[in-house]
Amino acid sequence: MNKKYTVLIIDDKKENLKYLNEILKEEDYNVKASTDAIFAINSSKINPPHLILLDIKMPDLNGFEVCNLLKKEENLKDIPIIFISALNDIESKVKALNIGGVDYITKPFEKEEVKARIKTQLKIFESKQTISKLLEQQDFFLKKIIHEMNTPLSIISLNIDSLESLLGPKEQFETIKASSKSLSSIYNDLYYLSKKEKRVSEPTNINLMRFLSSRMAFFDEMANVKDIDISLDIHNEFNIFMDSYELERVIDNTISNAIKYSFENSNIDIILAIEEDSYKLEIKNEGIQIADTKTIFDAYYQQKEKNVGFGLGLSIVKDICNKYEIDINVTSINNQTSFSYFFPKNLLIKEDVI
Repeated sequence: MNKKYTVLIIDDKKENLKYLNEILKEEDYNVKASTDAIFAINSSKINPPHLILLDIKMPDLNGFEVCNLLKKEENLKDIPIIFISALNDIESKVKALNIGGVDYITKPFEKEEVKARIKTQLKIFESKQTISKLLEQQDFFLKKIIHEMNTPLSIISLNIDSLESLLGPKEQFETIKASSKSLSSIYNDLYYLSKKEKRVSEPTNINLMRFLSSRMAFFDEMANVKDIDISLDIHNEFNIFMDSYELERVIDNTISNAIKYSFENSNIDIILAIEEDSYKLEIKNEGIQIADTKTIFDAYYQQKEKNVGFGLGLSIVKDICNKYEIDINVTSINNQTSFSYFFPKNLLIKEDVI
């Protein structure tokens, strides 16, 4: 490791601090040592170390209490803490790891063991930091893409409608509209992912029949390009209590995939029914058969032999369904594919709906 790391030692025995300091200096670490836990915590807030060696049996505050205080500080909570103690009982070791310690070294110890354990934890810490930075960059890039996509999509949609009103309906306009809505669906998936951690769900009473009708209308052009007829078959009508945007992601991704992999001049059937006390939404299509109905919910699933890929859409569907405890059943036999969603009773609503 070329980078010079700072290691903080907290121990009430000065002889322990001196010995550990000598060991760490051999590895060219920048060492900070303190017998005062509170002072060590406060100084770390200003200049955080890369790793902390923490004794347990200390006056005023024991090591477990110090660890809890460190984990409450935003800029210190991710720093690896290695407990180093004379306590050799399993309870102390388990407690140390459960409250956030990454390792536990028992006194007396061999200095080469201390060196190896510190080096390992610093490598892990560095890897986590690298991954965190990459995720931050990815998040920034994703938000940038979403921002850049929004305005062009709105302009395209507005101008197509204007041209169509001037020139009348044309097949080319329908194809452009279909492509625009396909991009819009991708945009909505990216937006969902970018806001997923911070967005607060707002469940509301939803009439499923009306909701499904509106989503079918959204996909009209995409279906028409392939001469696909989408029908809504209401065996039983029921309402659910769910965030409308999240429900939209589930419905839209299922319908868009059904259109994408349906044969031309085929049908997509959307069925709402109550079967043996099960409240079911089913979307069926005739098209390319799915080889593995279990792994299709993995992000970027690819079915190599038939060039089938589901991108991010179905992984988002699975994520939302897990959140609401909606069971999913997928069958794909003889080119007939069915996605069935079973809503738990706690989502059902019999009151006024939108």
